Amino acid sequence: MNLKTCVLGLAMTVTACVPVAMAHAHPKVMLPAADSAGPAPAKVVVTFSEPVEAKFSSLALTDEKGATVGTEKSAGVAGDPKTLTLEVPKLTPGDYLVHWVSVAPDGHKMQGEYKFTVK
Repeated sequence: MNLKTCVLGLAMTVTACVPVAMAHAHPKVMLPAADSAGPAPAKVVVTFSEPVEAKFSSLALTDEKGATVGTEKSAGVAGDPKTLTLEVPKLTPGDYLVHWVSVAPDGHKMQGEYKFTVK
């Protein structure tokens, strides 16, 4: 085995052993909580498992018929790069879906939704 082959093999081995840092920001704490039932919240708050880019991430709320609720846009929380909030109008009893989109600083995008019920 010559030196060039040995160095190339070592470089490939080291590269294969280095973990790739890719953030997958998914909801960790949700208020109101997923599948909860209770009084109408004044806002929806979602804290993700990783920091998110607030300008590219979002929260939206729809009612049980799929209609968008409210006109406010979600916003980040100063000093907390993992949390987004969404102010909501007075909600009537029924089921609601929170639609979330998270974009991590590395550009990795995730999305999903969860339900809560207002009694």
